[in-house]
Amino acid sequence: MASRNSGLYDSNVAVAFLWPLKWLFGTLLLYVMLGLIALTAAFLFAKYQWLDPVQAADALFQSETARVKELVRPGSHAAGLSTLTEQTQQWTYWLFFKATSLHEATYAYFSGYQVNEVDRMYLSQFVARNAREIYLAMNVIQIYGIRIGFVMAAIPLFFLLYVLAGVDGLTERYIRRACAGRESADLHKIGRLSKLMFFASGVTLYLCLPVAMSPFWIIAPLALVFTVSTRVQWQFYKKYF
Repeated sequence: MASRNSGLYDSNVAVAFLWPLKWLFGTLLLYVMLGLIALTAAFLFAKYQWLDPVQAADALFQSETARVKELVRPGSHAAGLSTLTEQTQQWTYWLFFKATSLHEATYAYFSGYQVNEVDRMYLSQFVARNAREIYLAMNVIQIYGIRIGFVMAAIPLFFLLYVLAGVDGLTERYIRRACAGRESADLHKIGRLSKLMFFASGVTLYLCLPVAMSPFWIIAPLALVFTVSTRVQWQFYKKYF
């Protein structure tokens, strides 16, 4: 009996210490998957939509950087946004290109550096044949990183909306309970699932769609849906506690 309790205790301790690593690995995996989706969408646009993919990717990247500069112009209150988007852009580019040595290989190819035989085969067989695609991917990944920064900057807003909508919804719940009002577990589930569905799909489209768009037209509708769904979720929370 003691050994069984000891094993259970050790398992709980392991879970308690390892859950941050599990959460970190899951977040990194989601980050990479969204980046790969953004690259896939860009290659589809390059094949079926854009007449000149390199020029279109360059124009899209310039529009995203110009939007950041416009938001942090002198006298604005969003000076930290420039640092946040710059850091997410650099980190995302490092993860996809510098950590995989594609950045160094592409730079060596375009600069004409002298390399050894093995690297020369790599440059001639892969980089030279896919130079335009690699350059396109470099721009798209940096755009993805900038938009990640915009989404992270909006997290405090969504947290505030969640608190306000949750308090208002719980207040309505207690009023309904006091007046013997309607209980509905279905509406609770609808509010919770719609919040997850709309938020996840909206953020995914914003991060991965290679089309110039202002973050305002994504964050504002998502904030509205998020607030209403959170209020409905807690207003019709059926369990008594």
